[in-house]
Amino acid sequence: MQSILILGRQPALGLAELESLYGADAVSVVSWQAAGLDKHVSVVDFARLGGSTRLAHVLATLPTTDWKQIERELPKLVTELALTLPDGKIQLGLSSFGLKVTTGKLAAAGLTLKKVLRSKNDRSARVIPNPELELNTAQVLHNKLTGPTGIELLFVATSDGKTVIARTHAVQDIESYTLRDRGRPKRDARVGMLPPKLAQILINLAASSIETSPEKIVLDPFCGTGVLLQEAMLMGFSVYGTDLEPRMVDYSRTNLDWLIENRDDVQSEILLEPGDATSYQWNPKPDFVAGEAYLGRPFTEKPSAEIVAQTASEVNLILKKFLSNLHGQLPEGARLCLAVPAWQISRNLFKHLPLIDQISDLGYNRIRFERIRDSELLYYREDQIVAREILVLTRK
Repeated sequence: MQSILILGRQPALGLAELESLYGADAVSVVSWQAAGLDKHVSVVDFARLGGSTRLAHVLATLPTTDWKQIERELPKLVTELALTLPDGKIQLGLSSFGLKVTTGKLAAAGLTLKKVLRSKNDRSARVIPNPELELNTAQVLHNKLTGPTGIELLFVATSDGKTVIARTHAVQDIESYTLRDRGRPKRDARVGMLPPKLAQILINLAASSIETSPEKIVLDPFCGTGVLLQEAMLMGFSVYGTDLEPRMVDYSRTNLDWLIENRDDVQSEILLEPGDATSYQWNPKPDFVAGEAYLGRPFTEKPSAEIVAQTASEVNLILKKFLSNLHGQLPEGARLCLAVPAWQISRNLFKHLPLIDQISDLGYNRIRFERIRDSELLYYREDQIVAREILVLTRK
């Protein structure tokens, strides 16, 4: 394990994303909120990951979670690390994930390390105060803890009673995500809003080992306002979007034009067309498919069992027609990832689409992941009625 990643709000999706991109053998489960990766941080395209909030380089793994024992190892570790840094005042922060330690003890450890750096390395340091056990991403970015003279030490308790100590290499750029979500010129709350982070996950689950290149085309058959196409372009893919509503196609075009105007690093080709996904013939053929399918009617309060059953039946018919239409247009082994609806009928109990149990009959194989169960591939809030269930398929 060379790197460690702190996973997002729904860790299973982050694990699936890592496994899809790097292979199950390279990924390990460190704890419920962290994953290990047998890759150096320098080769991890962190900006592409929607399911991880931090990427850090592993410095040491200790056979204990006792804070007093951990503290004893820190002076030597930090003095050696300081020798690799350029001149300048060191910015130092500490974050704990899963350890039994208080913010007061983290602060005391930080002050001790500040003194050690002065006495052993003749380096001045500023310690970032901890209002919580984990510094948030804004604190990390504002205090330049991922900069040349920045050190954020992560202490992550593992599931088997050890502690991983790592130095943060990158954190999610929250401002960029906010701009790509709320700053686009065209939005429509009535058709739902696919979060950019989830769009990244869907693309990565579908793309898997396909290298990013403008020569590779991702198809979103339900493109809406173009969030998924936007994220695919930022990764370096060319994009093909269709939607039943011409208005949505126009919204996508406006939003993608806005993206190109505001980013110098986008070189993708764009093809947008109105089209019914249950019958449309896509040309050129995509290299892979990713998107959020029709989720059915939105609910502001808990619907009756009859309404849920009726809605599920309607959506199921549409998506079966879509998968049947798509099947004849994909080569054998082509991969696709769809977010489809699942209805939370009681706390953490969901009604799923019937077609999920008929995937093989429809001409597809469902991809299984080694580190997580199918039932964990859900994106939702606790109070949300309509969840997004993630299906990763290959054409037979």
